Amino acid sequence: MNIFKNSRNPSIQPVSFFTAPLLLSSAGMFLDGYSLTVIAFAIILINPYFRLNTLESGLIIASVVFGSIIGALLIGYFSDVFGRKSVYILNMAVFVISGTVSAFSVNFIMLFLSRIALGVAVGADYPVSNSYIAETAPEALRGKHLSFAGLSFGIGSIFSSLTAAALFPFGREMWRFMLGIGVIPALIVMFLRISMPESERWINAKCIKKEYKKNKLYIEGMFSKPHIKNTLLYSSIWFLYDIGAYGIGLLIPLIFKKSGFISNEGNALITSLILLIGIASSAAGLLNIDRIGRKNLQLFGFAGMGISLFLLPSFYGTLAGLAAVIFTAEIFNSLASLTVGIFPAELSRTSFRSSAYGFSAMAGKIGAVCGVVIMTYFVRENKDLGYYAVACLISAAFFLSFFLPETGNKRLDEIK
Repeated sequence: MNIFKNSRNPSIQPVSFFTAPLLLSSAGMFLDGYSLTVIAFAIILINPYFRLNTLESGLIIASVVFGSIIGALLIGYFSDVFGRKSVYILNMAVFVISGTVSAFSVNFIMLFLSRIALGVAVGADYPVSNSYIAETAPEALRGKHLSFAGLSFGIGSIFSSLTAAALFPFGREMWRFMLGIGVIPALIVMFLRISMPESERWINAKCIKKEYKKNKLYIEGMFSKPHIKNTLLYSSIWFLYDIGAYGIGLLIPLIFKKSGFISNEGNALITSLILLIGIASSAAGLLNIDRIGRKNLQLFGFAGMGISLFLLPSFYGTLAGLAAVIFTAEIFNSLASLTVGIFPAELSRTSFRSSAYGFSAMAGKIGAVCGVVIMTYFVRENKDLGYYAVACLISAAFFLSFFLPETGNKRLDEIK
């Protein structure tokens, strides 16, 4: 039985929330969330295992993000040229191979390079998954489907922290299991994606593309006069957001460890609770995104993030205060995380959607690298300036969001 029966033509299906394309796309985002965040726990064991210095530690934490910059931009473009399905399968194969190699790494270089390769697969999944979801989702549920992909990323993050909490007591080699355990579900997802149909919108757009010169719609499309403003806006916002989301989010375990208040196991558990609160906040945002609007939800999230990060250094003296302000920051962060990836998916056209999404995601991941490397230094050196700087950048994203158009309840490819 083909689980994708009639998925090419949503108009003849009943409007139900869960569809096979959504579930397999979201499964990829779940694995992305796990792979990007598990290193925040694994690095606690890797640092003494390989005797890493501050720079090497920051590079390992940011390695998947480095690779995702390449994957988002390059593979996003290939998805517009060759289709969503072929890229979908290939990037998961790379995920399986590189994830296996990283788990068996014997030195810093091997681990760093394999994690970069893994990042290429993770980065590829961003534009392809969200383009595919946008193009196959029932119109009435498009916003919720795109939000669910973001929620799946957060669930993957929680799974990474729970996995770390379970493995920490078994010794210093457990970082290998933390990095390698995601390979098993990735292998299953890869084989299931073989039966996925191609995006009907992409097939139709491909016929139109033949009337144009090669690359015209892919590259010039997102930077053409009608689209360049939105392209630069949502890409700049994603860049600023990821500086804070990754610069603080991936270092939460290190922040707690440097405070000296908590054990490794307790660290993983309290981080899991923080992420669980974030998931609950994301779920609330998902249910109300069409009523509140994408733009208002993003503004609300950025406002809360900025204020929380400004206050964080003032609560660094106690575990309760530190946990409370990070809890608050995560609640608002989870709302903003739902929307930063929706705007490039809905404001771009099918002919260059994956390229535009990839460009925007690339900008975000460049911000993530900057955030992780810079904040690793500030956290390890116990300096508060980094928190204030990130809060200012999130505030800038807040003000830029006012210039975005609302995309809710509008037809795909017709939003201006």
